[in-house]
Amino acid sequence: MTQAAKLIGKVRQGVQSVAYGNPLYQRILSSGDVPLQLHFTPSDLWPGDAHAGEALLASQETMFFLAEDSSLRNAAITLRNLRAVGSDAARRMCIRLIDGWMQQFDHWDKDEWTPKNLGARLAAWIGFYDFYSPAGDAAFIERLVASIHRQWNHLARITSTSLKGVEAIEAARGLLYGGLNFPNGDKAMGLACALIQRQLASELLSDGGHISRNPSVQFRLLRGLVDIRHVLEQAEIRLPPSIGTGLTALISPLKVLRHGDGGLALFNGAIEETPLAIDAVLTQAVVRGRVLRRLPEMGYERMIAGRSLLLVDAGAPPPLAFGHDGHAGLLSFEFSVGRERLIVNCGASPNSLPEWRTACAATAAHSTLTIDDTNACSLNADDGIVGQVVTSAQRFEENGDQTVEMAHNGYFSRFGITHSRTLRLSSDGDTLSGRDLLQGSKRHTFTLRWHVHPKVQASLSQDGKTVLLRTAAGSGWRLRLDQGRLSLESSVYCGQGIPRRTVHVKASGVTHPGDTVVRWNLSHERKN
Repeated sequence: MTQAAKLIGKVRQGVQSVAYGNPLYQRILSSGDVPLQLHFTPSDLWPGDAHAGEALLASQETMFFLAEDSSLRNAAITLRNLRAVGSDAARRMCIRLIDGWMQQFDHWDKDEWTPKNLGARLAAWIGFYDFYSPAGDAAFIERLVASIHRQWNHLARITSTSLKGVEAIEAARGLLYGGLNFPNGDKAMGLACALIQRQLASELLSDGGHISRNPSVQFRLLRGLVDIRHVLEQAEIRLPPSIGTGLTALISPLKVLRHGDGGLALFNGAIEETPLAIDAVLTQAVVRGRVLRRLPEMGYERMIAGRSLLLVDAGAPPPLAFGHDGHAGLLSFEFSVGRERLIVNCGASPNSLPEWRTACAATAAHSTLTIDDTNACSLNADDGIVGQVVTSAQRFEENGDQTVEMAHNGYFSRFGITHSRTLRLSSDGDTLSGRDLLQGSKRHTFTLRWHVHPKVQASLSQDGKTVLLRTAAGSGWRLRLDQGRLSLESSVYCGQGIPRRTVHVKASGVTHPGDTVVRWNLSHERKN
């Protein structure tokens, strides 16, 4: 982000603080007829975790949970888990959390009152209303409905059709949920439908992938569309054709990007998500979508042989407007066997400090190659991906072996080097062969990394030529390097957004003028 853009952003925040924080503005938001209770409360569709709900009830540190959920990033999950418990104590806890938020944030706040957080909060409070409201007294319900009305009024004022990604779908949900409860909601509902239509038309690629290339965004958009369809059907409102088209388009890419454990691959800011939640979304979508072999527009390849699954990032970084959560993991891959992940990327830490986000987005945090330990495309903490890179990919099959050949020019402008990578998965799935080719005229240090899942035990041979990887289920895989030595170094894994310690296998070398080739393979060690 340029200094001018940062200055404009600060000025805008200052203006918003004066305008929206004014007591007069709060009175404006409170104007109009406000019902004493909600009358349209479509139930939340998604399953919760009763064990997590019980843990929350057992904890005495309720303010910790309140702080964690103050922006409603996790409020729907928390309310969902308490609903899964289903007790009166769980209902009372819902009310305590909501009431605590209202005491702290019921007037405009620059973080709490963004379109994304407003939309998510409104959908959560309205979607679980039938569960928790019986435990609330008349005074609480009156305060709750008045708060929802003010938040919805503000959301309708600040939402525009220029919103993108998850923020757009969350804002649309909030507008619809509120619009079906309050007088004069037709205008807000029309804005929501226009926002969805514009978003789907401008953000979905021809293969159904989202332009951000983020598997988590793919999942959340599909879930949001299922929620919106459910609400409109419950209200007996005719579905816009764009919603059905969007549902159909989003499903197949989501299936492509799942591992055998049911979670998502960790590319471009994604986390694993919850397999049960993904299953529920695919079931509720009620639209069939086959599992494709590749997503040429989104830039991913999927290969299955035997029990092995290879997922490859063969595409260019997302466009600048969608690159905030993008990663510089060009030509990286993930490899799993059955329901166990073996080789991974580090993932994303969405609720951490900016330096954590930048570290997880770095090329070195992916199972790929770096030059002079720099990123293959430009990154910064404010904007994510800011550089443009050209990539190419082709795929073919021979005698049952599946091969993808890829290349990118991310290092060419700085170092005069192009990186090409060939990955071949054998027909039985027992061997993954890799060939990395560096072409240039100058000497630079290169590093190959294979990040290992935390549940996998890694052992380095005495000669440094191989590393044995053993899964929790006892499956053994050996990583071999044709030339040079391997080493084991510390790493982190953020599959669920929380860092866990693990290791990565590392190989380094120096390029020489012309072609520098590194060959390696990962093979299954069958028991005798």
